[in-house]
Amino acid sequence: MRVLLISANIEKLPDPVAPLGLAYLSSALKFQGYEVQCLDLCFVENWEETIGKSIRDFSPEAIGLSLRNVDNVSYPDTVSYLPFYEKVVRCCREFSASPIILGGSGFTLMPDAILEYLDADGGIIGEGEEALAKVLMAFTNGFSSATDGFLSRRVKSPAQPAWIRELDSLPPPDWEGLDLKKYFSQGGMGNLQSKRGCPFSCIYCTYPLIEGRKVRLRSPAKVAQDAEDLIRRGVENAFMVDNIFNFPETHARDVCRALVEKRIPLQWSCYAHPSYFSPALAEEMKMAGCTGVEFGTDSGAPQVLAKLGKNFTPQDIRRATRLAREAGLEVCHSLSLGAPGETSETLQETFKLMEEISPTAVIAMVGLRIFPGTGLAILAEEEGMIPASHDFLQPTFYIAPAIKDNVVAFAQEKAKVHPNWIFPGLGIHVSPRLQTKLRKMGVKGPLWEHMKIRRERRAAKKETHA
Repeated sequence: MRVLLISANIEKLPDPVAPLGLAYLSSALKFQGYEVQCLDLCFVENWEETIGKSIRDFSPEAIGLSLRNVDNVSYPDTVSYLPFYEKVVRCCREFSASPIILGGSGFTLMPDAILEYLDADGGIIGEGEEALAKVLMAFTNGFSSATDGFLSRRVKSPAQPAWIRELDSLPPPDWEGLDLKKYFSQGGMGNLQSKRGCPFSCIYCTYPLIEGRKVRLRSPAKVAQDAEDLIRRGVENAFMVDNIFNFPETHARDVCRALVEKRIPLQWSCYAHPSYFSPALAEEMKMAGCTGVEFGTDSGAPQVLAKLGKNFTPQDIRRATRLAREAGLEVCHSLSLGAPGETSETLQETFKLMEEISPTAVIAMVGLRIFPGTGLAILAEEEGMIPASHDFLQPTFYIAPAIKDNVVAFAQEKAKVHPNWIFPGLGIHVSPRLQTKLRKMGVKGPLWEHMKIRRERRAAKKETHA
């Protein structure tokens, strides 16, 4: 059976991201004996013409459409990707009568609504490596909802997410049909994964919905093999896409040791949790090629952290930053301005903490995108921000009432004196022009790591005027 897999993500800020999920799906289907072709729309100039040619040449008997994100989760400069996805589906219909099956993290967040909106035939909720093969195997005259994770448009019935119990049972990602070199040249990174699942309880987070709450680990040896494969393909920098790399810490250290033992010259960065960041781990990460860590800090005010469901304190943030810096790692803190319980005073606490610890970069989002199934959605309904029948397809953001009218002004004012603070939703210190310029200069890895230049210039300027 011929299956065409399409990656519909064309977003290039802050960087174009290679579709790792599609690569895993492709390898799983090939392992099951399917004939697979991947089509990545990220870099194509005329996507309609490209889709038409791919369908004419390959004659797929099924089309899988991967939806990475629903929108850019940025306020106030919000962009929904659903209208583009709808055009892609219509284009596929124009050239093929084969069934269209949706998947990806974006689809998993709102499967029923997105399936209806895009007028597709079905979709996989959760992880598709095993589920899609089963759906295709059972396909005769139409789809049923008998397979875990599969939602059929024809047969309306609840579908439970599909999870892979043993991640090591999956073959390595198939990069053959994807232009990794272009992602590396234009985006500066490849990507790796050492685990799936999130056991934490942040009220806004969608990772537990996308990957489940049970943490499932990949063997460090397999992670190292994937890193070697990236190097062979000319990719020298990667991002560890785990929701949190350093939990459990023992596994993170094992992964680092596997990379060191094989002497893999890959530079990488990751998301990290402030509470599980020890001196030994920081040192081993540095030895294994890690260049920087991104902490999902959100706030520097204890009461806001508590309302967000965070299990760390400002002191944990200080300690983790210090340990990372002592190990020679660059540090980024991501903030959510306007979270539940936010006031002008808590905003100032957060800004004061960031100024005190002086990270390489700060990435600050205004508001929190509300997604169904999260604690934030329940809170927003209780507070009257959204109705019980809210259409979550339309990007809606939680911004605490106490600072809603002036949070943007707060952010703009701080940006004037902090050139290494990035505000994506406001277009401050981030733009396609800057990204393109840095990549053409040969800058690799996360662009925020290179904000240290701006931070150092500001520090030097302050010393000059002291």
